[in-house]
Amino acid sequence: MIKKQAGRKKIAIDWNEIEKYLIAGVSGNKIANSLGICDDTLFARCVEDHKVNFSDYSAKKKQKGDSLLHVKQYQSAMGGNVSMLIWLGKQRLGQTDQPKDTQEFNGSLANLLGVMHMIKSSEDFDSLVQLANKNAAELKDKSK
Repeated sequence: MIKKQAGRKKIAIDWNEIEKYLIAGVSGNKIANSLGICDDTLFARCVEDHKVNFSDYSAKKKQKGDSLLHVKQYQSAMGGNVSMLIWLGKQRLGQTDQPKDTQEFNGSLANLLGVMHMIKSSEDFDSLVQLANKNAAELKDKSK
């Protein structure tokens, strides 16, 4: 007597193809949709085939993609791509378009403007002017 297999035929999943998607940063739901399978099927098969949940599996593959992207960005910058040099300088080295003195001045100015709405008398205004002069003198001293 031949036994019949119960249920549907097991869907073939190409894990090499899925790995490419994950390295590129594509979500599991979008991968399942592009393969024409239910995302629950993809997630369950990951546990079955790889003995790990899909979230952990995909995070590991995404990290690989992030590392590859970092290398390519670095190579592009070192190859003379000025935009990439500037971007990596801002991201990795904390560089900015504004000199530090300008940032400090803008921060002080914002604080002063915030106080201005509280001025109710000429004495308040005089105090504000004194504070502004003090901040300007401090910034001037720092720039020397």
